[in-house]
Amino acid sequence: MPKVVPDAFLDNGLNFDALLNQVIVCAGQPTSYADAAARALATASMGAPTLGAGSPDGRQSNIPAVNNITIATSGTADHVCYRDTVNSRYIVTTCGSVALVANGSNTVSVGATTRRIAAVV
Repeated sequence: MPKVVPDAFLDNGLNFDALLNQVIVCAGQPTSYADAAARALATASMGAPTLGAGSPDGRQSNIPAVNNITIATSGTADHVCYRDTVNSRYIVTTCGSVALVANGSNTVSVGATTRRIAAVV
């Protein structure tokens, strides 16, 4: 018996991502929307993620890269938080542990990433 889950159903699990508009490089894992700001080492606005076909299957959210974010606070970055500042929602991922130094001109970049919901098999 075949199993079918329409793309629109899978997209519902990713629609939140389309509202993300801010990236925060954090020292430690944020435990809430507000905690992300408290842990911020660098913060920037970002372009809207797009939804599309997943690789190798399913559906995915393509979260764009954000380059040359000014480091505001020195510390060790180990998490990246993406926030929807209109609805006060957030998601968090890890990153390699990197020492960041704020001096008024140092910057950090966050690479593009994806979140995928696999096809039902």
